[in-house]
Amino acid sequence: MKYKLPVLVVHGGAGSWRISDQDKAKNVIKEALERGYEEFKKGSALEAVVEAIYTMEESGVFDAGKGSVKNAAGYIEMDAGIMIGNTLQAAGVMGLREGSAIKKALEILRQGRHVLMIGNNDFSKNFISSSNSIFGDTVGAVGLDLQGNLVAGTSTGGIKDKLPGRVGDSPIPGAGYYATPNVAVSSTGIGEIILRILPAKEVDILVSMGFNIEDALRSVVNKITKLFGKDNIGMIGLDKYGNAAAYYNTKGMARGVISGDGEIKVYVFEGEI
Repeated sequence: MKYKLPVLVVHGGAGSWRISDQDKAKNVIKEALERGYEEFKKGSALEAVVEAIYTMEESGVFDAGKGSVKNAAGYIEMDAGIMIGNTLQAAGVMGLREGSAIKKALEILRQGRHVLMIGNNDFSKNFISSSNSIFGDTVGAVGLDLQGNLVAGTSTGGIKDKLPGRVGDSPIPGAGYYATPNVAVSSTGIGEIILRILPAKEVDILVSMGFNIEDALRSVVNKITKLFGKDNIGMIGLDKYGNAAAYYNTKGMARGVISGDGEIKVYVFEGEI
């Protein structure tokens, strides 16, 4: 569906959502959209995407930031990535134990020296993750500002009881997120599958070949479903014209959109972005 610029689309993870959980998730999604959209007034799509993701990290509702699940050793390891489509600048952080993963990724991006960094916090500290009260998953956002800048970002606490040092798709360009002058994409799901397919990059390829964003997302998700079955991926996407879409092969995916016409849409189950 096409939206008036600027446009911001966010997700709070694809998975086995329960109906009883959706109200809390939808409230946080709405807040993330509103806070992110405010950044368009003083900044670009980069600031909008980061603020939206940071809001979801801070909520404790999703598996990111304060809601991050613990690994098998009993501590959290967060991953995140951010990318600016028009310049192809990208940055990701892995294994962060405290703070905001998306803001750390933004810091790496602005330094401009490296693309991927391993978290280097003081490992002697004791870090406690919140008890994630709902089946929230990885969070992400894509944005398009009035200047035509496309940005994509993703943040996660990973999978529960993962081995220490495990890295999923979220900080990896082309897998958990990707942005070019044509499209911005954020993925959520099982990292070990997403890393092997690079679905965010595949969406970019299809859009570059002339597919619309909705068909591109559907094609990639259906490809993964055919290869690996259901319940493993969800994606949001936004193209340079303001066309936005979401597609997933799970029970639900928390997601929402806000645009220049002032309309806000938020869904967990049925509903078209």
